[in-house]
Order: sequence, then C-alpha cells, then structure tokens
Amino acid sequence: MQIIDDVERAAWLGPRMYRVGGWARVGSVAGYGFEAYARILHPRPTADDTWERRRWSDVAATAGKVMHPLVQWERLLDLDEPRGGTSDVGHLDPQVLAALAPLLGAETTTSDEAVAAYWVGGTGQHLVGRSVTIDRYDYLLAQTDTLELAKPGWGPLIGLRTDEPPQLLWPEDHAWVLATEIDWDSTIVAGSRTLIDSILTDGRFEAYLVDEDSDLSWNGDTINRRTNASPT
Repeated sequence: MQIIDDVERAAWLGPRMYRVGGWARVGSVAGYGFEAYARILHPRPTADDTWERRRWSDVAATAGKVMHPLVQWERLLDLDEPRGGTSDVGHLDPQVLAALAPLLGAETTTSDEAVAAYWVGGTGQHLVGRSVTIDRYDYLLAQTDTLELAKPGWGPLIGLRTDEPPQLLWPEDHAWVLATEIDWDSTIVAGSRTLIDSILTDGRFEAYLVDEDSDLSWNGDTINRRTNASPT
C-alpha cells in the first residue's frame, strides 16, 4: 500500500453519491446506480470469540428484537435515542475486510489496482499526502490491491500503527465500492448482483440486501421500538 497524490482517480465517485434529499441513504454512502447493494453489520464489540460469532442477531434474540435489513444497533439495546459509540461506528474490522477481499477481487478486472480513501478527520489525520474532497469529506488516497488487503500487515506501509480499513475502497474499473461511512455502524458494498450474492450467501458475514434508497439512519429501523415507550 502506498499513498498517492493522483486525486483525479477519485473524481468519478463524488457525483455518484449526490442526490437531493439523499442524506443517510445507501446511495449517498456508496454511490447511486449500482446493480445491487449489501449492508454488512459490524461485529458487535466484545473481547470474546471471533468476529464471525459476534453477531447482532444474538443480541436481538436475547432482547426480543427483530433482525431485518435496516436494523439499528442501539434499538437492539432498547435505547430511546441514538447515542453513538455503542458499536463500531465508522470502523470496519480489518479481519472482515480481509475476508471480503477475495470476493471483491473476483468481481473486477483490475483487482491489482484499487484505491483506498482515508478520511482526514479520522485515521487519515495520521497520513501525509494530498487530500481530495469526495462528496462531503476530505480524504487521502492510497494505492492497494485486493490480494494485499486479504493479508495482515499493510497498514504500517502508509504510516498506520495497525491495519486500519479505509472509509472508501474501489477498483480502477469502478466495478464496485466498499464504503464505511463515519456515522454508521455498518459497511455498504455496491456492485454487481453476483458480487452482492456472494456476500449474502457467505455465512461469515451478517449481511442484508438493501437498495440505494434504503435509510441507514436511526429512523430507518421502523420495526424495533423501545419496549416501554408510551403509546402515542
């Protein structure tokens, strides 16, 4: 992995993210116009067990809540408002990225040429390079490939202490986008239906099919409500 200053490689994505009234929509996070989208829930925070076993569905079952494509972590905890920080908001576990990398690599003609974008207000603040604005945020770009991302140890190559997944990742042929928006505790993969099906049928991921207009915000979970909420 290597920091690059060729910010023109990101010029295509910003316009794909914009739509009037599109705040918190899947398309505003990963880009509109892809064939299909998967929402991958970030493994719940705990020091126990492997990432594949740290599932939201276990919490939902205990709390009597319902798992569905737009489930919100804090609604599973029976909170009456979003508080933030109760799950891995804005952070994809690098082990999850490593597991995704072969699936992503199989669905692009340029698996050896990918761009990783790090938000300068987060992990990217520790990196040195030319920044570029993509939609609402500024990022630093790094050259990588899916084979590299499938193996540990790439983070320090660009000045990170550990392997920190980027907020955005895409191949040179723009066949897909992986997006971990800083405000959400899930990651969106946008791409072909073949790619999305490969993620949805892989039992390691807690993933759901969503569409470009799906609401990722607190209000998107219209099913799980606080059990002691007063009737309206």
